[in-house]
Amino acid sequence: MSSFSIIKATRHFWLLASLFFLSGFASLSYQVVWQRVLTQSIGSDAHSAGIVVTSFMIFLGIGSEIARRLLKRKVTSTSKLYAYIEIGVGLYGAVSVLILRAVNQFTSSIGSDSLLIDSVVNMATLALPIIGMGMTTPLMIHIVKGRIENLGKISGFFYAANIMGAAVGALTTGLVSIEVIGLSGTSWIAAVFNASIGLIIWKFGIANSNEDAHQSTAIDGLKNRGSTYLIAVIFGFSTLAVQAVFFRILSNYFTLSTIVFPIVLAVYLTLMSLGQLIGGFYADRFAKRLVSLVAAFVVCGAALVALVLNFPPRFAAYVGAVSFTSFNGSVLPVEWHGLIGDPSPITVLLFSGIFMLAVVPLAGLFPALLRILTTKIEDAGEEFARLYSAYTVGNVAGTILTVFFILPQFGTPGAATATVASVGIGCVLLGLYSKSKVAIASGLAALALSVMVPADYYKGFSLGDYKITQVIEGRNGVATVVPTDRFYTIIDMNRTASASAIVRDPVPGDLYESWRWNHSELLAFDKTFRPRNALIIGIGHAFLIQALLDLPFLEKITVVDISEEVVQAVKENTKGSLQSIFSDPRVEIVIADGRRFVQKSITQGKKYDLIQNKINEPWHAGSGNLFTTEFFELEKQLLSNGGYLGVRPLVGHLTDGYRVFGNALFSPGHYHLFFKKGKLPTPNQIEITDDIRLAWNAQLPARKSRTSRENKISYAVFNETPEWEIDENTDDRPTFEYYWTRKTLSMWNSPRVGVSDLEISKFTKILTVTNP
Repeated sequence: MSSFSIIKATRHFWLLASLFFLSGFASLSYQVVWQRVLTQSIGSDAHSAGIVVTSFMIFLGIGSEIARRLLKRKVTSTSKLYAYIEIGVGLYGAVSVLILRAVNQFTSSIGSDSLLIDSVVNMATLALPIIGMGMTTPLMIHIVKGRIENLGKISGFFYAANIMGAAVGALTTGLVSIEVIGLSGTSWIAAVFNASIGLIIWKFGIANSNEDAHQSTAIDGLKNRGSTYLIAVIFGFSTLAVQAVFFRILSNYFTLSTIVFPIVLAVYLTLMSLGQLIGGFYADRFAKRLVSLVAAFVVCGAALVALVLNFPPRFAAYVGAVSFTSFNGSVLPVEWHGLIGDPSPITVLLFSGIFMLAVVPLAGLFPALLRILTTKIEDAGEEFARLYSAYTVGNVAGTILTVFFILPQFGTPGAATATVASVGIGCVLLGLYSKSKVAIASGLAALALSVMVPADYYKGFSLGDYKITQVIEGRNGVATVVPTDRFYTIIDMNRTASASAIVRDPVPGDLYESWRWNHSELLAFDKTFRPRNALIIGIGHAFLIQALLDLPFLEKITVVDISEEVVQAVKENTKGSLQSIFSDPRVEIVIADGRRFVQKSITQGKKYDLIQNKINEPWHAGSGNLFTTEFFELEKQLLSNGGYLGVRPLVGHLTDGYRVFGNALFSPGHYHLFFKKGKLPTPNQIEITDDIRLAWNAQLPARKSRTSRENKISYAVFNETPEWEIDENTDDRPTFEYYWTRKTLSMWNSPRVGVSDLEISKFTKILTVTNP
């Protein structure tokens, strides 16, 4: 029988395949949308993401197990059950964003401060649709199962179609739909797909495949079925572990640009889909040698992982597959300046596809194991569900162990070693149970390959004067330390510039007075503003902390940073007078998601006189949550009356912040833009009072061109809506991060433009300074 005879073996083959493709598209669209909504409530750090992914896997596994039990009871109309589930998922999905936001508003009102409790509540809210998604694949396999001789091809093809739909969903959602129609609109499109799928299957009345059930015997002498499920758990572990490893490494190649994640995810899913096709094809072709086939997949996958991790990252620079931000890219020699900026989507797609080729043979293990387990064709759907559940157990273990233990304790090399070793162990066990010397030898070969991962992998990203001297890897990512010939050392997080450490006290000629003077000039402009309690989101370069400590009336500074790795790198590499901020009793450093911290502080009744958002590159993945109009509203609630919010002076921040506060204050040439909770004063001159004189007159090394400090200062006061047409950045439409479509079509008015770069003369006046 030819490989294409499956088309004739199952009624409505191509229709069902197309519908299953759309089902995968919708499922991934929901996952991306729900993940984004959840980052706005429980946080966007790795801890929160790990809990969310784990919960998804658990409910998918529960759905698969429910499907197995239903199939075991010989459900009479599997297709109608499938149709009802798709319609139900669609109905829930249509209002899922509203439900999630309502649930989180309620949990915030009761003051819960437990990440675990909040995560459980949110995932319980999504339990029903995720369980439904988990049920659909086993039911579909039962519908299309065909003949035993073609089980590998059929199951591989349909599972591949579903995964490929998810890949297209990842790409479409991440690059187009969230930007164009927002989170709610994207969930509505997915809901329409689900409902349409259900209605079509219900309308056509597609019956279960009823071909003759051809019997087969156990394969390759494997008698212990329980051992196969144990091996499936181990292979499931490796599937999630290798994903975590590859995603972390590729984020260091391409930084945290928002176009990177959807492309890399789509490529990963595409390779999984290809693995299902290849695995299913060869599972049927080598039905009498399946254990040897599994062994071949294991060796191939292990070898590809070991090979790619020994590829020197600096060589990728020659094909443009290494990217830098403007800050860390300033260290590069001139000939490498073309690497500064967002990477090319084509480059990300091609490079990540080659880099993650190991996913193909590792994904091919699933249909091979299914072929081993299924001895009667009528049990295909049930066996698929049982195997899927076993894989899910491994997925959950892979997520929990990799995210919460292996990566923080042993880093990427340890996680890669665990990934390769796990498939090797699984293969050895398979060999022992089946008495296959080939499988045992292959498993031992994979174990040998697992120790070939270089321990100092991330130092390989050094390029020219960009030399990585220290790597601190933890739960949230990889912090690398890059010295410069100036007064600071660059701290990259996943090689995206996140902070800097001051290694010597600045000297004349070092540009930094705008970072320090800006707040003392705010205090001079507004004589009623004397902050006692300040909140800083993001440790940044830590200059601001030192500058605020110069103020005699300031009693407490709370610094919140999402990355323990960055804080550790800044602390260990800071030298000179700035070291004192880490021992000053007025300074408290909290490792937490900034948005979650603000939300919980509001429910706890806290107030801050000054909030400074020090996230300097909000266009990177997840950072835009700290600059939506909804978050500005939260910060306004957290401020004391008369308090100020400070952000980087970008046009996007100005227009969004003005929508919330109704005012804005900016001193041209400086590094901060301020919004006041209340009415801005309108002074005619600047008087330096005794309580800020010390900070104002501090002997700070400044640029020679800076001569106006002692006599006249320019202020731009915005008390009317700026005329610039910048798309509003909201929770539902995070336009600051998602911009690929508008930029590609030349329809994007960039919010990244500095306020100083625009015409603001009508808002600006020059005030005379009196400093007795």
